[in-house]
Amino acid sequence: MSFSELGICPEILEAIEVLGFETPSPIQEAAIPPALDGADILGLSHTGSGKTLAFSIPALESIDPTLREVQVLCLAPTRELAVQICREVDKLAMFLDGVSAVPIYGGASFGPQLAALKRGVQFVVGTPGRVIDLMEQGELKADNISMLILDEADEMLDMGFQEDIDRVVALLPENRQTLLFSATMSAAIRKLVASVANEPQEIAIERPQLTVPTCEQVVYEVVFSSRIEVLSRLIEMGRMKRGLVFANTKRVVDDVVDGLLARGYAVDRLHGDMPQTLRERVMDSFRKGNLTVLVATDIAARGLDIDDVDTVVNFELPRDPEDYVHRIGRTARAGRKGRAVSFIGRRDFSLLARLERFVGVRMQREKVMTGVQVEEVRRESLVDEILETAATATELPEELNDIDLPAEQLLAAMFNLLVSKTSRELQPIPEDRPSKFSRSARPADDECAPVEKGNDWSSLQQSVTLFMNGGKLLGLRPKDIAGLFYNEGGAPKGSVGDIRLFLKHTLIEVSPEIAPQLIERLGTCNICGYEVNVREDKGRPQGGNAPYEREFRPRERERRGASYAGRGNSNFRRDREDRRDSRERGGKSERVFYDKFSRRPRRRD
Repeated sequence: MSFSELGICPEILEAIEVLGFETPSPIQEAAIPPALDGADILGLSHTGSGKTLAFSIPALESIDPTLREVQVLCLAPTRELAVQICREVDKLAMFLDGVSAVPIYGGASFGPQLAALKRGVQFVVGTPGRVIDLMEQGELKADNISMLILDEADEMLDMGFQEDIDRVVALLPENRQTLLFSATMSAAIRKLVASVANEPQEIAIERPQLTVPTCEQVVYEVVFSSRIEVLSRLIEMGRMKRGLVFANTKRVVDDVVDGLLARGYAVDRLHGDMPQTLRERVMDSFRKGNLTVLVATDIAARGLDIDDVDTVVNFELPRDPEDYVHRIGRTARAGRKGRAVSFIGRRDFSLLARLERFVGVRMQREKVMTGVQVEEVRRESLVDEILETAATATELPEELNDIDLPAEQLLAAMFNLLVSKTSRELQPIPEDRPSKFSRSARPADDECAPVEKGNDWSSLQQSVTLFMNGGKLLGLRPKDIAGLFYNEGGAPKGSVGDIRLFLKHTLIEVSPEIAPQLIERLGTCNICGYEVNVREDKGRPQGGNAPYEREFRPRERERRGASYAGRGNSNFRRDREDRRDSRERGGKSERVFYDKFSRRPRRRD
């Protein structure tokens, strides 16, 4: 079937031809005709199946170009997806005079978005939060909206947008058409469909197999600052004989390469800033086996054709699931086994779930190998190499003939020498210690102890207290903070005193002469993968050792409440004395009260 058989107008067909689309995808073929007839649609289709055209074409067909008002509203979970959809809509509308689209999303200035709405756009693609803001302010009018599109509905629900979607739907006209697309069908999606659509036609497209079974997909939860060390450990343990490492930006590529080169590995980079001749030279070295690891961005790695890559590492998860499939497709080729390793942080779980839904595989979670475990594997590998070499070596070197030592002692000395020559000193990382967030790793009264002293740091006689907006909830230790101050801040030895960790912030005592330097260098810095700020603490109470803490304010309110209660008690005592005076005067029901200004007693006549 061709696009012309779907009943699409000539202007959009011309745009489709210019864009190079020849035949519709299954979701387009099944969804476009009923959508053009005005039916509500529930489309179950994975990312990359062509559903953007499946809802954009009917939406553009429904627009009246002469009406300069919003007529189609599309909700998307992320700003990146909103911008991507808007670009596709603009391409399809290239021959539709007077039809335009605009992306609306948070984290950006209101000015350009408001200006576009005032100019008059018919197609709005936005994230739920910003759309609600503009609708409730009256800037985005819903009177003429005839179609609502929900793209990646399952991801929006995973991100907690259910309430926002309900608020948007409540502001829309009831006699509208609704197109909802999701990669999965769950009870939450069923409930959402029942609330926003009217007897929708369900269209389900079978998901193709995107990854090969011989590719093992593994996930490590690692803070960003530990990832180069974890990558080094994978190399040390022999789990990456020839590996491709992918990062999202050129800067991260350069940082990874510099870190691995400093550890002595054969590694090089590949990104868009490199001239073509240099890129070809790097690729030639990698194919010949002169490089152990090649670190690249997605754009630079397009078109790589290397069959014997045993491991692909996602140093950062890609935002586009198609890029993830493209990355891990470089290993496990031609029936070989391969391994895809992904590093994730605490903010990547939603993205990971999206990738798993896209590829249809749950990735295996593994713990980072500790330094002790890595050392054991390295020694075992060294023994295996010695035994393999011993199978072919038959003669004793002449240099060892005159040595009069027991064979066991000589072998032990040679083994220890080999270990020292081939081993790299492992750097400690937060993943080596038990998680601060696990209940078994902390005492039951952890939240009741407001202060934690530095383990090895003696208190200074004269000091300046610095404030850092990160504490126990980030899993920080006093030694992590001391390492930051000494290594990144350049503090001299012994210039850091007590380190007091609270739930959400930390107070650090430092020598007065080094404080300005630390504030300047660490004003905005990273620790354990989190961005924090360091400044001089201004809230320390005079004459006390306890730092100023927001948690102390309820106690202050209690004290103020007690003082108010005291005043109330004094009024009660005064009334009781008045009643006693009345009884002494003969029991008359005479009321004595105080003048408002003089506070002197007077009688009411």
